[in-house]
Amino acid sequence: MSAPPPPAADTPGLHDNKGWQVLGVVISLPILATMVIIMRFYTRLRIIHNIAIDDWFMGIAWIFAIATSICMCYQVHYGMGRHVATLTLEQGMGSLKALFASILTYNISLTTIKLSVLMQYLRICVSKPVRRACWIFVGIIVFYGFWTVLSAIFNCIPVQYFWDERGEGKCLNKPLLWFLNAGINIVTDFSLILLPIFVLRGLMLPKRQKISLILILALGGFAGITSILRLHALYIVTISKDITWDNPGTAIWSCVELNVGIICASLPTLRALLTKFFPNAF
Repeated sequence: MSAPPPPAADTPGLHDNKGWQVLGVVISLPILATMVIIMRFYTRLRIIHNIAIDDWFMGIAWIFAIATSICMCYQVHYGMGRHVATLTLEQGMGSLKALFASILTYNISLTTIKLSVLMQYLRICVSKPVRRACWIFVGIIVFYGFWTVLSAIFNCIPVQYFWDERGEGKCLNKPLLWFLNAGINIVTDFSLILLPIFVLRGLMLPKRQKISLILILALGGFAGITSILRLHALYIVTISKDITWDNPGTAIWSCVELNVGIICASLPTLRALLTKFFPNAF
């Protein structure tokens, strides 16, 4: 990162700070997701007495979602939400280092959320064509996950050129890479939303239970919508000349996407727990 130009002391809004907005989201949403994860594992261990691979994948996703929020807190500490012209070179580089780490943890969490959802479908689905489709999606998600992580690590050569452009180095076309990954993410999101229609169609459940499950799974559509909303924030960053000031939107929507994804994907696993309190509904 190059040294920022000296700011004019009387520039309006120069010392404004949007960091508190980021902290409000990246602290509150992980708390909600943590509560849901605790209920999920309690249900699986204490009520059903059967923990499955989809639970472990979701546990991993939760760990990396927490790591993403921690990285975002560090970004705020080093200046995200403030104008880059007010930051020292060390602060700017520190914010970009935390951004680099958050991209890695975000992609790992996102990948394992989707793998957890697919494992959940495979656990309850009996239709061979649908199971085959699920396994195809597993292969696609695993490949996509490796691609996003490796492309994030080696976005720039050498790696440290991502946050320190003072030496020799080069980077991939960041806007193209980010929008490509975001586009694939949105397509896989909505594909996973449509799959439950075929999964539930083959299950022999009372109509009321099917409807309740469909409503819960439909909440996953909101996670897909957050992926689309994140695109606008991502676009703002790609054209930004003041990245620490403009990046909070991307950070907020990324945090919403991960934690809402964890919550929505975990709700169907809480049916046994909810049945204890609302037996007529479930």
